[in-house]
Amino acid sequence: MGVSPDSTRIYVAESGANALSTAQQETLTVTSQIEVGSAPFGVAVSPAGIRVYVANQGSASLSVVDTVIDTILATVPVGSSPTGVAVSPTGGEVYVTNKGDNTLSVISTITDTVVATITGLSAPVGVAASPDTLHLYVANSGANTVSVIDTGSRTITATIPVGTAPWGVATTPDSREVFVSNNGSDNVSIIDATTNTVTDTIAVGHQPAGIAVTPNGLAAFVANSGSNTISVIQTLYQMAPTLGPQSGGTKVTITGTNLTGVTSVQFGTRSAPVIANTPNQVVAASPPGSGVARVTVTTAGGTSNPKPFHYYPSGNVSSLSPSAGPTAGRNPVTINGGQLATATQVLFGTLLAVPQVVSDQQLTVDVPPNIAPGTVPVTVTTAGGLTTGTLSYTYVDPPRFGGLSTTSGPVAGGNVVDLTGKNLATATAVAFNGVIAQFSIGSDTVLAAIVPPGSAPGPVDVTVTTAGGSATLPGAYTYT
Repeated sequence: MGVSPDSTRIYVAESGANALSTAQQETLTVTSQIEVGSAPFGVAVSPAGIRVYVANQGSASLSVVDTVIDTILATVPVGSSPTGVAVSPTGGEVYVTNKGDNTLSVISTITDTVVATITGLSAPVGVAASPDTLHLYVANSGANTVSVIDTGSRTITATIPVGTAPWGVATTPDSREVFVSNNGSDNVSIIDATTNTVTDTIAVGHQPAGIAVTPNGLAAFVANSGSNTISVIQTLYQMAPTLGPQSGGTKVTITGTNLTGVTSVQFGTRSAPVIANTPNQVVAASPPGSGVARVTVTTAGGTSNPKPFHYYPSGNVSSLSPSAGPTAGRNPVTINGGQLATATQVLFGTLLAVPQVVSDQQLTVDVPPNIAPGTVPVTVTTAGGLTTGTLSYTYVDPPRFGGLSTTSGPVAGGNVVDLTGKNLATATAVAFNGVIAQFSIGSDTVLAAIVPPGSAPGPVDVTVTTAGGSATLPGAYTYT
């Protein structure tokens, strides 16, 4: 089962019907049913919510579903008995565990093809990608272990013993812990991701299978298939998030003991409205503030120990470079501004990207792929909320180089030729046999270039480079 990022839609694999059903969260009514492969099992939703990926155990394939028009865009062959599915936090790759042949397929979301196959697993079932994009965690039900895979090198870097027949895997939002449901030993292993060791084992219901960690990281929910129950694991004495904008309004969850009948929640000297209260948890909305506030909870039994909450000002953005690039994405851009150290996400229109913080004044981020050219707004979210300032980025289709008005000329060069094609308006370079030529842009279909001197008579390649990529015509021009 998968849930859309805005929590409005639920996607369920109907194994008996070979279909993916979509239901509205508020009404719990099925709004569409799409035929996928045979015996669909695992489901994962892209970070932007525009794609759903379904592992079809019976047909050894992955269905790529467009959620906007409710149709299958591609069917990707994978390994035997594909079971678990995960999407990278950037949305650039999909990972599928193949239980039948002990492998994991890595699929590019740009080409919808398998770009790597990772071996060395044992009846893998669950897979999870860490929010920091650095690691994958795979539950090996046949070896009672979890494999840690480096997403850069695509190699197994650690193998962690857990319980019997591990099934589900989930990571915490801070990438520091991994929760593993052990179907054969009726418990959950908690792994410290910094040391790759099990730090706790918690008993749950019979035959635990699926597991999920809440977005705030304060609880894990375990589906126990053998007892038809849900186990809730709380990380007590915690508060999350621990930071938010100075304007207030952050929903803060505090867990502990004896919290029944909360009479007040204080952020320093300011009272916070209580949204919900249970014996082990209280949810409050942060009031406006600045600096660091000491958060305390008061009940009839007294006042709790304080927890620090950090108020952050909204950052600002001033420039983005380069401001245009290929629709295929994955090219790095730099964002400059101020108070950016807590940046958590960058949106290119509606497409999510995870930034790397260079300094408080600068971020770098890989542009996510887009399906069409055009200009989109770029927004940055920090602990202080949305940044101020306006940025935009233009997606450009790759150039199509058609030909030259003159296909030959003297070795000395100096003559002017017209280059024709499509998508040429963002041209940044023209080269004859690797030698840069002076050029001017006439339109999106025509460039004028001064042929540089050649090294010898004969045909040479001509290359045009634009914001959307490069195009080369082999042997298009002949020096005489």
